[in-house]
Amino acid sequence: MVWVLCLAAFNQVSADESVRPQAMAQQKQQDLVWVPGWRDGPLMQTPRSGSATVATDDVIHVIGGVDGKNFLRSSEYIRVGKRGDLSEWKSGSKLNTERGFFSAVRHKNYVYVVGGGQGEHGKILLDTVERAEIQPDGTLGKWSIEPFKLNSKRRCTKVAVIGSHLYAFGGFGGILLDSVERAEILPDGSLDEWVVLTDTMTVARYIHGVKKVQNRIYMIGGHDKEKGVGIADVEWSQEDSEGWLETWQLSKPLQIGRYGLATLQQGDYLYAMGGLDGAAYLDSIEKAKINKDGSLGAWQFTTPLQSPREGISALIVNDAAYVIGGTNLTGYKRSIEYAGFNELGNMGYWATATEAAAKNAERQKKQAQRKILPNEAVVATHLQAARYSYLEVQRDDGLSAWLAGPVSDLPIGTRIQFPNGVVMRNFFSKELKRNFQVIMFVGELRVVKRPD
Repeated sequence: MVWVLCLAAFNQVSADESVRPQAMAQQKQQDLVWVPGWRDGPLMQTPRSGSATVATDDVIHVIGGVDGKNFLRSSEYIRVGKRGDLSEWKSGSKLNTERGFFSAVRHKNYVYVVGGGQGEHGKILLDTVERAEIQPDGTLGKWSIEPFKLNSKRRCTKVAVIGSHLYAFGGFGGILLDSVERAEILPDGSLDEWVVLTDTMTVARYIHGVKKVQNRIYMIGGHDKEKGVGIADVEWSQEDSEGWLETWQLSKPLQIGRYGLATLQQGDYLYAMGGLDGAAYLDSIEKAKINKDGSLGAWQFTTPLQSPREGISALIVNDAAYVIGGTNLTGYKRSIEYAGFNELGNMGYWATATEAAAKNAERQKKQAQRKILPNEAVVATHLQAARYSYLEVQRDDGLSAWLAGPVSDLPIGTRIQFPNGVVMRNFFSKELKRNFQVIMFVGELRVVKRPD
């Protein structure tokens, strides 16, 4: 399932390098219009998914991850100019161990990376923590391994600093974890022993999103192992007067359950970006307003990503959003994309009418391409479950395969079209009590209408 490691095809893709970064802080003028969308920046040296990303003032660091074949020790960084212009990527300091599907966080003059996986399909789970000092020019010094390890090995754990503690939330440690542990950050930047907290989250969180806002921490989405889908649940907590996390509280759920997502916070809004819903890669982004009491308003859709992806990194630098890397059916990404925010919290940029028209034409072309479904077959077997219709389909050349798609009443013999989807190997459906050696999860099943 997802431990096939955040589900990606092992081929590299390219991106259009012709569009160079422009000023992010442009003021609205009569000859400029607001364009919902993203601009492209310089390509990374290495395609990366499941990497950790952190900003040291105006320097963005992308650390480790998976390039489609190997787990990585390498890092690279890019500088953000005062007007939003971007430098080329440069190589940074290397981790002590290959590490993917982990998290990084900055606290004062240090950056910490926690947990992750390595080895074939990420089966080797990590409990180690590394720390690097931030240099005067914003680059990172040599990584050192902290003496104290996590109590549980955690792949796809998420981290945050609250007060004087570094927290690790959830992840996969042989099972999906609902536990939280923390270590005190000592005055010299080193970590004390990790302590597992008594109170757990309301659900196990794996490949989820985490965002700290002031002294509060939000858990967003994640993966439901039993049903093979993204979860929509959102919960939050905060430290009490004695420095311990309060009981977790549920907030408004996402509109789409998603895992492998990225999260952002800008102004009064939280953002959940991309990921997988179980059947398809997502390009959608949802936003929710943060209320004064810490609860969230209803999640609403805003400007989507340029392409569906999971395993992306996202962060804010100088009030602009940056989205980096990730993967989908076309392979692993080297891209960095960026956008500003308007007064409604939606992402985009100011552009001339000519640029806006070109962007709109590009968007319409992509929408037209998505309407074409590349695969056609006839339903041979239909097994119904609560969340999916499981279909054995047969092509005209006699080859057959299993699909899992949206719940439907398709009778045997129906000719359907469907998109390429997420391939799962050795997937066990608890609802059907059946193992599928290979099955493809797809987001759409379209009946082929015969001519009258």
